[in-house]
Amino acid sequence: MKNLQIAAILVLTFLWLSVAADAAWLIDHERFHLSVHGRLSCQDCHSDINERNRHPDPVDVNRNLKEFFQPDSCAACHDDVIDEIADGRHAGQEATPWQRFDTCIECHNPHYQDRESDSTISQILSRPATDKCSLCHEFQSELPEFSDEDQQCLQCHLAVAGEESRAVGQIADLCFHCHDSAKRQDGSFPLIDRADYESTPHRDVSCLACHPQATVFGHGHQAPGDCGSCHRPHDEKVTHDLHAAVTCGACHLNGVEPVRDSDSGHIGWSSPRRPDRVSPIHQMQIPSKDESCRSCHSGGNAIGAAAMVLPAKSIICMPCHAATLSVGDSVSVLSLLLFLAGLFAIGLVWFSGGDPTAGTRFKLVQSIKTVGAALFSRRLLLIINSLILDGLLQRRLFRISKERWLLHALIFYPLLLRFIWGLWALTASLLWPEGSASWTMLDKNHPLNAFLFDLSGMMIIVGISGMIVRRVQSRSESALSGLPAVDWPAYALLGGIMIAGFILEGMRMAMTGSPDGAPYGFVGDGISRLLIGFELTGIYGYVWYLHAALTGAFIVYLPFSRMLHMVMAPVVLAINAASDDHHTILDD
Repeated sequence: MKNLQIAAILVLTFLWLSVAADAAWLIDHERFHLSVHGRLSCQDCHSDINERNRHPDPVDVNRNLKEFFQPDSCAACHDDVIDEIADGRHAGQEATPWQRFDTCIECHNPHYQDRESDSTISQILSRPATDKCSLCHEFQSELPEFSDEDQQCLQCHLAVAGEESRAVGQIADLCFHCHDSAKRQDGSFPLIDRADYESTPHRDVSCLACHPQATVFGHGHQAPGDCGSCHRPHDEKVTHDLHAAVTCGACHLNGVEPVRDSDSGHIGWSSPRRPDRVSPIHQMQIPSKDESCRSCHSGGNAIGAAAMVLPAKSIICMPCHAATLSVGDSVSVLSLLLFLAGLFAIGLVWFSGGDPTAGTRFKLVQSIKTVGAALFSRRLLLIINSLILDGLLQRRLFRISKERWLLHALIFYPLLLRFIWGLWALTASLLWPEGSASWTMLDKNHPLNAFLFDLSGMMIIVGISGMIVRRVQSRSESALSGLPAVDWPAYALLGGIMIAGFILEGMRMAMTGSPDGAPYGFVGDGISRLLIGFELTGIYGYVWYLHAALTGAFIVYLPFSRMLHMVMAPVVLAINAASDDHHTILDD
């Protein structure tokens, strides 16, 4: 018998905890409608509300759920159950002593109690939207309206997914009854200067939007608000980098100190807590350009951030990185202007001359006319076929030399993969910010990103090394005169970009501590182990600008480089495919 009593107590305790964990001031309309009490008015059970001098009463915030229970509320409709329990039975089981069963809410949630049927509320909610209502009545497109009397209650008590509370001001008045610093409570909870708070961007946002658990009984144990429930991460044009490991408060709170967690590597914030000190948690700010960055990005910082506030990765970085479409820094502006000037100069040579018999003086005009006419003819399939087979798969190069094709592939395909990966992630984060996959693709510390980018970078270096070795060997073994010289500047610049990028990755990992995905970024992880212990925050910015300058120099040199054919070959092949005869318009 004693074991049965212990088991009964454990079962009741479990039921009480499960009910209490689901108990809150907010009511889920759909779940309540499906419950056994779904046809009742609020006043049927809470008739005493109108008799109270004050509602809501701040004293009720920290009251236990049991303190709100009144047996008479249940007995008014369930008097037969009360009598049954008094006789020692309930739901076909022994209910002795009856005092253990005198608090109905220990086992029954009055707002979400299942009906006596084969389907529970959770089972019904899991059904398709068009099938939920058919269990009880004909298909309905929306839930029934509440009565006018109940509407007054639900201004504060209705829980609507994805929406803020309807009574923002009334709920704020309730919260500030205790949390307003002007009233100087005992200081065991955060004190907020209401006047300052009402000047922040969240002044018109309900407290429950950031603190939904504040409506759950057990009010004193609150988790910090989750900014991500309303806000998506900033794109890199705003923050200059994704800052995936940085909490919002580290940038947007006044009077706090950024702190790096040694285990996770995430950057949070700390603030001394004193009973007489107003909490800075709610003093949010919209910082001016670079202003909030200085709390982390300053000389001698302890969280491993670069001392320089570096610009966002611009459009010149897109072939290798998930970059932005900005052109705001001097390196990008200068390199793009010089690149366009070089491309224009080379274009004048490529497209000089024409075919007088065809009525065109310039080959460019002739090429545009040829491609334009082909787009509306059967030759469109030939253009597509050429772009895929000759441009993307490099079929012609494969036929000429499989060795050359392999070396080109080790450079071309990693760059193509990086470009597509970054462009898709950028586009998705801007157009569909609610999706998490795009933000994962932008996170360079994610294991998949770390592995793919390090692997592709090493492939490019191997490809460049192989091309250098091959060209040197062909020069020494061939007796032919006039063989093109090795394009040392292109190889040196592209190789330098890759090497500087790996060094930057290693420096970042050494400064910030190895992130969760560090072992997958095998090259950067290896370099970081060599750099641990060095003061890197001051020189990181200079290495970053070196990497950017090498990238800009490569782009400027590209129109004059033999590597330009990797970009122009698909265009030339498409023009050739569009030609009406079998002769090429341009030489490859």
